[in-house]
Amino acid sequence: GKLVVLDGIHRVNPGTLSVLQRLVHDRELTLYDGSRLLRPDRYQALKQELQLSDEDLQARYIFPIHPSFRIIALAEPPVVGSNTQQWLGSELLTMFLFHSIRSFSMKEEIDVITGMNPNVPKKAVQQLLRFTHKLRQTSDPTAQSLASSLSTRQLLRICRRFAQYPEESLHHAINKACLSRFLPNLARSALNMNLKDSGIVATSEDVEAQEESNYTCEINSGMLTIGKTSVPLFNPDEKMKVPDVLFYENTQHMEVMEDMLKDYMLGEHLLLVGNQGVGKNKIVDRFLHLLNRPREYLQLHRDTTVQSLTLQPSVQGGVIAYEDSPLVKAVKSGHILVIDEADKAPTNVTCILKTLVESGEMILADGRRIVANPAEAEGRSDVIVIHPDFRMIVLANRPGFPFLGNDFFGALGDIFSCHAVDNPKPNSELAMLRQYGPNVPEAVLRKLVSAFGELRSMADQGIITYPYSTREVVNIVKHLEKFPNEGLANVVRNVFDFDSYSGEMREILISALHKHGIPIGAKPTSVHLAKE
Repeated sequence: GKLVVLDGIHRVNPGTLSVLQRLVHDRELTLYDGSRLLRPDRYQALKQELQLSDEDLQARYIFPIHPSFRIIALAEPPVVGSNTQQWLGSELLTMFLFHSIRSFSMKEEIDVITGMNPNVPKKAVQQLLRFTHKLRQTSDPTAQSLASSLSTRQLLRICRRFAQYPEESLHHAINKACLSRFLPNLARSALNMNLKDSGIVATSEDVEAQEESNYTCEINSGMLTIGKTSVPLFNPDEKMKVPDVLFYENTQHMEVMEDMLKDYMLGEHLLLVGNQGVGKNKIVDRFLHLLNRPREYLQLHRDTTVQSLTLQPSVQGGVIAYEDSPLVKAVKSGHILVIDEADKAPTNVTCILKTLVESGEMILADGRRIVANPAEAEGRSDVIVIHPDFRMIVLANRPGFPFLGNDFFGALGDIFSCHAVDNPKPNSELAMLRQYGPNVPEAVLRKLVSAFGELRSMADQGIITYPYSTREVVNIVKHLEKFPNEGLANVVRNVFDFDSYSGEMREILISALHKHGIPIGAKPTSVHLAKE
């Protein structure tokens, strides 16, 4: 006779949801194992008619439904004019009594935010909310799509961070929340225009901080310091699970790590979004190595199911046994769970992470449950209490072509603190490549950095589809370090041979590489002699 909450019914297949129709309308249900649930009056009538006791009926798999059982379903409204989210059809309209929840007014939202974060500067809150409400009330669909990234939950996160680090800039916080680095050009210019209109601009300190190159990390008497942020080191029980990778430090990655550390200290779960090969895994492994935190690793794919997220089949003595997945192990022991390729799994699967992150609760495939409150677990063997040190770091590629993942950021972005990871800037990349290839001539490294920099800017403009990443340049430099006598043009072909099947693409790539002195696919006509 409890209350069941169905969260996110807009993501369920309509055919699946209509299974509940009989339970809602007739208060009856037939289960897969043949047992039947009946409403109390029918159950009593059946009992009298057949002159059977409760035990007899239950032996025949007939059970009464408690009179106080109720369902509350939560969903997002259907998107007008969209093909994908028209979930509210005539079949579903008859199933529930609907209540729409209006958005907060500006005054209500300010009261909620300042009530939960009393130390946050009032001026910053008002400026932030004026900007957000301006986006929400506009009729421009591009600006409205940006407003969805600035939900009340995200605004609370921004203000929590402001209360702790009041010297930070609002401009940086909003760009980070909207992941402005990966927005289409139209949306990015709309965001910048609205920021300018609201008087939120990048301060001179911001620009100076970005150009600063003295970012260091050091460990002194049990304290880790990245940039200007310090945290005490953790002393783990399982030192074997602390990652240790080859990592060459550069300014840009250190900036991202300091940003991650600030959010980590505030108790946030992190989401790193970036193109393929920009070093997301390396950054996370280095971050956990510095913090001395054990890691559990889970890689998702297109066929990931809710069951495979929580249970892992293994063969023991010729018999298949199901054991806890890395997710459950991390929850139990307080390790950091790193979820890689999160955008590859369907969003209706990854959405089960939402309640785990939000409220620390989750039901596992084998019937056990994870809870946040230790009092609920007393004397119950099927309940797992979430460890206070448990944290989740999720890695995803940016949505859209050419990675063809699902829009993980759109579906779940606001429950995580988001960080955009980009290829290092030319100076940072050059410093890193020098460490990978100490014997490779400086001129060759500069050619590679400038050529790949141009290809990436072409990818941002939409001229080419694949954004060539640091991973490809590092592979070229490693090759040149090991085989110094091999020609640069020959080595570079390892990366670009895939694109040689498309004639137009090949011409664009060849002309960009020639411009920076890499003679791939050069013909006699490519040599231009100066006139006397």
